[in-house]
Amino acid sequence: MENENIETLSDALKEYFGDYELEELCTRFGLKIEFMGIHPDHKKLVNQLISQKHRDNHQRLLETILPKLLKRCEERILSTTWEVNVFDEHMLPQLKKLQNFFDGQNHAVQKDESANFTGKAKLAEFFNRTKTALTIIDTQVDKTTLECLEGVKKPVRLLIGQSEKGVIDGIGGYLAEFRTRGHEIEIRRHLKLNDRFFILNGRCWMASCSLVQADQVTLSIIECVDTKPVVIKEIGRKWREGKVFLK
Repeated sequence: MENENIETLSDALKEYFGDYELEELCTRFGLKIEFMGIHPDHKKLVNQLISQKHRDNHQRLLETILPKLLKRCEERILSTTWEVNVFDEHMLPQLKKLQNFFDGQNHAVQKDESANFTGKAKLAEFFNRTKTALTIIDTQVDKTTLECLEGVKKPVRLLIGQSEKGVIDGIGGYLAEFRTRGHEIEIRRHLKLNDRFFILNGRCWMASCSLVQADQVTLSIIECVDTKPVVIKEIGRKWREGKVFLK
């Protein structure tokens, strides 16, 4: 849990606080910030804050920055579109959990959960439970992919590791029809994808195979808990790098 908190808070400070603002804030609370090159060493600062969180000045600094981080994350989500705010959308529940942790409402340590799905109907039930934008990272796509998403009411981000021709061959004849039924979906291509992930409701799952195989084999998923901050950051980077599929 502590490692996850360190990763979350380090990434949030780097994203939502400018270097000068962070240095000024630390100085105000009697903390000397160390630098890595020309930028603050966020991880070292957070390690210090969390390992000594009961010190009065550390506690007051945490009580100051956490509400600011939450507010800035929420404002970013409100001021940007779902297509581009992968990082912010999945940072928000982590920041809320972090605030609860420091407010003394820490929950039991979360363990990796797993599940198995046989057939696209069971996968569809899983995706239909999403209350947030749904992000899927897959190596390939075809009609089965869209059939698994038919009941999803929230926007869908689909990051695919295929060539443009491969995407056209897979869903070219079905995508327009899928959208006419009211589905919001954006597809991007990134050729350096090796793994498959599903991100929904503030949680991240790694899948054993592509959705295109949903009716052929049992698809297993395991939740990324300790590795989630790193995985989300990498997926956000690849999403920004991805080429938008405009067909």
